Amino acid sequence: MTQTKHRPRRRTRAQRYDSLTAFYAANPRRAHSRERDVGLWWREDAHGPLHRAAWVSDTGELYLVRLGPVEHGGGKVEILATVADGERSLSWLRARAGHLGGRARAAQAELAGALAGACALLAAFGSLASEIA
Repeated sequence: MTQTKHRPRRRTRAQRYDSLTAFYAANPRRAHSRERDVGLWWREDAHGPLHRAAWVSDTGELYLVRLGPVEHGGGKVEILATVADGERSLSWLRARAGHLGGRARAAQAELAGALAGACALLAAFGSLASEIA
């Protein structure tokens, strides 16, 4: 596949670094580049460790860094993708978000069920409070 500046590069395996220092040292362009945060509260599951995602302007790399103490795996960096800053980056984002559709709908249904349960519980507490008063 020929690389153009408008097409995201695909990686066959994720590049990983033990720390942000190692990540920046591996490519000096990263250290001097502007970055855009893509979020600070990314998790694998409800109780998993937090991650910060960011995009490095000069290299086009979208990376995750695990938050928390080093002894619990904090500081590890994973490059998720290389995304060109151009007209095709929105297409890249839409395609990846589309893959989440089924999982997002299931999570949304689960959240709606939990919210309905919480609302019923609040209504019951409200009725109980009015009876006591």
